[in-house]
Amino acid sequence: MMQNDETTSQIGILGAGISGVMMGMLLRRHGIDSFTIYEKQADVGGTWLRNSYPGLCCDVPSHLYSYSFAPNPDWSQIYATQPEIQRYIRNSADQFDLLNRIRFATDVRAAHFDTHRGVWKLRLADGQTAEHRILISATGGLTSPNLPRIQGLDDFEGTYWHSGNWRHDVDLTGKNVAVVGSAASAVQVVPEVARRAARLTVFQRSPNWIVARDNRPYSEDQKLAFRADRQVWRKHWRKLYRRSLFLHRVFRRDEQKVEDLRQICLGAMYAAIQDQEVRKMLTPDYEPGCKRVLVSDDYYPALAQDHVTLVPHGASRATSRGLTDSEGTERSFDIIIFCTGYKLGGRDDGSAAVEVHGVGGRTLAEALAESPRAFNGIAIPGFPNYFTVCGINGVAAYTSLFLSAEINAESIVNIIKYIDDSNSKYVDARESETIKLSDDLQDKLQKMSWSGDCTNFYKNRDGRILSFHPGTLGQMRRSSKMSPEMAFESTAWN
Repeated sequence: MMQNDETTSQIGILGAGISGVMMGMLLRRHGIDSFTIYEKQADVGGTWLRNSYPGLCCDVPSHLYSYSFAPNPDWSQIYATQPEIQRYIRNSADQFDLLNRIRFATDVRAAHFDTHRGVWKLRLADGQTAEHRILISATGGLTSPNLPRIQGLDDFEGTYWHSGNWRHDVDLTGKNVAVVGSAASAVQVVPEVARRAARLTVFQRSPNWIVARDNRPYSEDQKLAFRADRQVWRKHWRKLYRRSLFLHRVFRRDEQKVEDLRQICLGAMYAAIQDQEVRKMLTPDYEPGCKRVLVSDDYYPALAQDHVTLVPHGASRATSRGLTDSEGTERSFDIIIFCTGYKLGGRDDGSAAVEVHGVGGRTLAEALAESPRAFNGIAIPGFPNYFTVCGINGVAAYTSLFLSAEINAESIVNIIKYIDDSNSKYVDARESETIKLSDDLQDKLQKMSWSGDCTNFYKNRDGRILSFHPGTLGQMRRSSKMSPEMAFESTAWN
């Protein structure tokens, strides 16, 4: 690549979570060493470092939830817990000598593209600046805990927190606890709280489809076989991946697979819950797949315990003593735990983690508000030499994020090589190709389960589904092979 003396390094990467570490690892594998990774936290791991609530466990089998070129034969169980996943990401970063390339505890606030010089100018929270020819965003979109605006919460005399900011210093033993929410984090938090609290009340605004995790430890003999023979590991990997394709068929609204999943979920519920009224409360009124399908072995058994109460309403307001639900019933609590998801964007106010300004000073937020499209999930017209890992429609929903991130990152590496080989000042995604590809995906997405009659965060106010790719990983990979000359406009050095 052409050097610029004022450029800190050729490539800047925002975030050292799964995708940021993936990006650094692949750059190194391809012999590209001039890059810097910026990370707000003190270590790698992203969401697996930020979140540490009890019961936190992956919904995807561990051997799929891994870098394909850095397999871990020593996963302790089929679905790994948070400490083990974060440790794996850190070990992977260390293995590829990334730790000395990461600027930890560094908050990038803004990025501006200089078309004259062909560089991205970064402004850091501490007032420092940096420049890179290429900027890659690997920050993710759901990182800031969403604490709901409940009237009177400041008057509550007990203790409250969001599951994303867990209070490990507070002992739940013998306490009267409320959990507000019943989605992904709640189904993991509730069983752990139920083991400690004297009383637990769960406020459920809407029920979810929950499939059993059926988690089991790997034996020492299995781990030894994975270490000794790569083909044994590969065979196990393929078995797990083939199982995940069941969900893809559900998302495609295969009637038989949708009904199969419905019966699987209801079977797990009925086995644990005997009370007919509670069963009704826990049965969704939308088809499986419209919202995120949750995974848990112990959520339903926890709700069946005598000291646990399910309230089929949301919490409408707080009092000095506790919470009032939407039906007007007030209950007293010592502790309130909010499992209410995360805000879109990367900051507490819901704004983007980094304010990105492209050609003409136009912000990324403005561009996406007008036209929420990306080329293959990685590039947005008007933002030259700027790429995202797992951006708009860049993720296959039915399996591991690692696998989608790898396809995205490989595609970005190929474009970086093209910039270098063609001696381009910068490249910009062609708007015509972006619109054509994005709208074609959208036609397919509107036939999938996420477009159904339920409220989810996968689609925007216009009904466009922005989170997922409608196809398989193989289809994503084939799409990513489009020639950079066809997909990108190149600007030469003067």
